[in-house]
Amino acid sequence: MRPSQAHATRVQGSGNQTYILGHGLGGTQAHWEVVAEHLQQRARVITFDLAGSGACDPSVYSPIRHASILGFADDLAQICTDLEVRGATFIGHSMSGMAGALAAAADPGLFSKLVMVGSSARYLDDPATGYIGGFSRVGLDEMLASIEADFMMWSAGFAPYVMGHAERPELANEFTQSLRQYPPDVAYTILNAAFSSDFRSYMPLVLPPTLVLQGTDDPAVPLVAAMWLADAIPHGELELLDIVGHFPHVVDPESVIAAMEPFLERAPG
Repeated sequence: MRPSQAHATRVQGSGNQTYILGHGLGGTQAHWEVVAEHLQQRARVITFDLAGSGACDPSVYSPIRHASILGFADDLAQICTDLEVRGATFIGHSMSGMAGALAAAADPGLFSKLVMVGSSARYLDDPATGYIGGFSRVGLDEMLASIEADFMMWSAGFAPYVMGHAERPELANEFTQSLRQYPPDVAYTILNAAFSSDFRSYMPLVLPPTLVLQGTDDPAVPLVAAMWLADAIPHGELELLDIVGHFPHVVDPESVIAAMEPFLERAPG
């Protein structure tokens, strides 16, 4: 099976520009629906499901390859090769944002621009360097233990915590169901891959112009971690979104579109 088929890839719209949209951990490509509909009015838009998520073929997931975000970066590069896409703009949420950055670091010509929404180079605090990622080692270990003990109960609490917007419970409920598509062992591996990762040393190798979009009240990524990321990428810039939660493109896609547009319209370089 071709990589694009295995990842349930959708290609919509047409034009000289191509945008590739990657969803975050536990989500599906449907999270980008409103943004994709907007972009496809003037460009080709590609969406796909990550390994272990959505409609992605189960055979794609590997407990070895996907124990690191590098495995997801490799999947992304394979999709681009399969579709003969180079020089596209990649827009990735959370873990996919980092996967896009890693793919760009490995192959500088793969993308012309990057947009990283709610992404982090390291989620764990690093007292030795003073880096603040937002999670302690003890806190992460407790979270992983909760996943192992009762994944269904953990997901019921995690989804509303990261989604926010208690006045719109349907958003958290939808994410809860999406998360629960993971078998517990897959969830443990992928969550550990994301939250235990440290890709700070790779960020100086990310050469495309990069927009770091960050909500001002994100329970998964503190503002200082987003600031660090934008500073570490050679052509990085930070744009703040006055949005609560870790899913700004889901809860307020219009604001995300408005924040991205000036960057997307700017000529690369």
